Amino acid sequence: MPDPDVTLGPMHRSPLALLLCFATSACGSWILEEPTDGSEVNWYGTILDGPYTGENGVLSGGEVLVYDLDEELVAEGTEPDADNPGYWKLQVPPSTPVALHLAGQGMLPTVWRGVTPGDLGYWYTGALFAYEQELWLPFFEQFDGQGAVSIQPLGDDVCWLWGSPADPDAWAGAAIELLDGAGQPAMVLAYHLSDQGELEPATTRSVQYFLAFNLAPGDVTLSVQAVDGRAFEETWPAWPGEVVSAWFLELPPGDS
Repeated sequence: MPDPDVTLGPMHRSPLALLLCFATSACGSWILEEPTDGSEVNWYGTILDGPYTGENGVLSGGEVLVYDLDEELVAEGTEPDADNPGYWKLQVPPSTPVALHLAGQGMLPTVWRGVTPGDLGYWYTGALFAYEQELWLPFFEQFDGQGAVSIQPLGDDVCWLWGSPADPDAWAGAAIELLDGAGQPAMVLAYHLSDQGELEPATTRSVQYFLAFNLAPGDVTLSVQAVDGRAFEETWPAWPGEVVSAWFLELPPGDS
């Protein structure tokens, strides 16, 4: 089975909406904040070049585009400090579900889903990342042939997906279904990370990572049904050639 060539650091155990937006009272910023009229808020953070490893580079000089769910462009990211590359500013409407499209030189383009903060906000370093092509393309390609999947290259007609639950144990034995942008079902490869650091088919064990390939661009919808009855569904508006980043996903709370 695939054996990751990189060591992934500890995952945040929070839903994406909370991961990307957190209270600012406990963390100041060394950047002078521009006032807004309330129709927009400032959102800051570092964008890495891949999942957190402790040795990451950053996405700098690229493109960060924020769209609302009506596919209207609401923000274009800027890097406000030349001495701190990879630190981005987004001026966005508050408390709005959005899609974030990331691209840059030497990066595999990707799309995220999130919710903008209600006021001045920051995202944690490691919460948002692109994929440095030289490092991560070989990682994806090692899944070729798994589950009878012959991986097609990213391109005008092809997207991929890589995701990770916030609570891997909650996804043990879950039914994971995926529809691509053409409404066609796609095979999801779900993996358990062993104590030896090897990826093995999850079957009924905890799910650390899940991947899908050869997806038509468009609205890619993931549905999860846990064995305890909890369910989750999310949709990413994937552009041609993007990797859908379905990270830090959390099932709804169960009955107490």
